[in-house]
Amino acid sequence: MNRTANLLWLAFAILVPLGLLWQYYPLTDASSRLDHFPRRNAWVESHDLPLTDGEKAIFTGVTIVKRLAVAGSDSAVVTVIDGTKNRHAVHDPVFCFRGAGWEVTSQEKVPLWNGDAQLVHLRQGGDKAEALYWFSDGHRQFERPLVYWWKTSLRRLTFGASGKEPVLVILTSAGEPLANWPRLIKEWPELQGL
Repeated sequence: MNRTANLLWLAFAILVPLGLLWQYYPLTDASSRLDHFPRRNAWVESHDLPLTDGEKAIFTGVTIVKRLAVAGSDSAVVTVIDGTKNRHAVHDPVFCFRGAGWEVTSQEKVPLWNGDAQLVHLRQGGDKAEALYWFSDGHRQFERPLVYWWKTSLRRLTFGASGKEPVLVILTSAGEPLANWPRLIKEWPELQGL
């Protein structure tokens, strides 16, 4: 019994300092990818939008891009969140939609170049909206928050050696008619490379 207790104390003595080191070790964030995210191309024009007071409170210490994008007659609010410095700010977008009073009426998977996105149909009273979201590490896209949490945890454990920091990309409809998502994604390919 004494040997087991000694081994447990030794493991504790090793793991606590490692846990503290992992917590405070500065990881490379995705800000350079966000800095190079173009505001326009031949098909899409966008401009920055201010964060609401609620967004400022939630996204303290987070690198975020929020823009209104227009492609022909389609428009969408594009929000890109890099949670490297505050991982708690990035979570399942469906929780945010529900927290804002929207009812999720249906969801469907949408294929992207190197992965999938999630299209969410929303309703609040008589209003309807859509949101398309995915997480991206700059090469692959995935729609499941659990994959995001796994990748960010692995990055912490490997001190960033396991790959680039994933970001959350959210496109929300900015009025009627609802955005033509396939067209917007096709005409703004830089979205998938974030």
